[in-house]
Amino acid sequence: MSSTYGIIGGGIAGASIAYHLSQRTDDSVVVFERQSPASETTYKSVAQYGFYGDETQYRMKRYGMKLYNRFFRESRVNPRYTSMGILTAATEADNADRMEEAVRTDGDTYFGKMGMGFDRDLVEYIDGDAIKEKLLLPPVDEEPIEGALFRPKVGYMDRPQELAYEFLERAKDNGVDVRANTAVEEITTDGGRATGLVTEGGEEVELDEVICAAGPWNIELAESVGIELPVKHTIAPILVLRPDDQSDYTLPAINHFESPYTFHRRSEDEFLIGYNPGDVYEDATEYDPRAMGETVPEDIRDRGIDLLQRLVPDLIDAKVVEEWVGIRSITPDKNPVVGWTDLEGFSIAAFHTSGIQLAPAVGKMIAQQVLDDDPTDYYDDLSITRFEGYTDHRS
Repeated sequence: MSSTYGIIGGGIAGASIAYHLSQRTDDSVVVFERQSPASETTYKSVAQYGFYGDETQYRMKRYGMKLYNRFFRESRVNPRYTSMGILTAATEADNADRMEEAVRTDGDTYFGKMGMGFDRDLVEYIDGDAIKEKLLLPPVDEEPIEGALFRPKVGYMDRPQELAYEFLERAKDNGVDVRANTAVEEITTDGGRATGLVTEGGEEVELDEVICAAGPWNIELAESVGIELPVKHTIAPILVLRPDDQSDYTLPAINHFESPYTFHRRSEDEFLIGYNPGDVYEDATEYDPRAMGETVPEDIRDRGIDLLQRLVPDLIDAKVVEEWVGIRSITPDKNPVVGWTDLEGFSIAAFHTSGIQLAPAVGKMIAQQVLDDDPTDYYDDLSITRFEGYTDHRS
């Protein structure tokens, strides 16, 4: 007997889930996206890809990199990847010492375990005085930098929304129905089981499985069926700057250790300032995605521009040409919450940032759970049951 699988959200997570399901089954798979696919959280992503995190994330990223290599070799749309490395720069001497010690001892609570994964030999500490002796960084002023970590295996997706389209085009080839401009108003249940959904237009859709991959809307949708996710929100402001004079030099991404700012070159004539307050789960909150504006708060804007110009003086005259404010989902342990919940027939895919990097493995895990009833090797680290007080319908 055939089944119908409904996915709420057409960003990178929902697109990956749709693709992985369509690779495994001829049953009906439907994606419900409130606007156009990948036009919100995915579009607003910094879209970095790098090998850092815990052992679970390393395994997930390895699967993702292998899949992306295949996608890019035979692309359907126009995704692009720029490999640049990332320089985590400390402007205070004590923090530079901490970096050096972290490399020597294979990591600490901030940097994670540097001695694991397959880039262990490539994480390098560089003293501030030696940066221009080891890296070609003509536009960077090394004077404020006391020390830095350099990871070469980091890059970014130039067009993160195109990456979601890569999944969706393949999914549609396999028969997936992608319904744009179709917001979900309600998830229907009966006797402890999800049975379908109701769209904003009033259409009632019966489903055998409901998979919620709705980014910042996950919290609200899960609450509507009695599930309080261990997920909160922070804002994710982005500024795009265009300098008067273009630089011919490629720079690594620069992550400032003492602040929430990251900088990287988005194109030949644009630089991007990202803001991530980091490990702040206890202080985080919940935002209404419908009410989020597009203007970066003035204090975040000014501090970011000042810091960028301090580290890269060539950008002193750069002008802000675009800005937006996304919503970043975060979890207590920095890993996503993926898979079954205690409502049978209702699964979740909620990230702690890193959606671009982890979405391929999340799609694979969801497909295995709903099609094979297989918890997968990721279950202990990604299941909602890892948090106190939570169960799923199998536990």
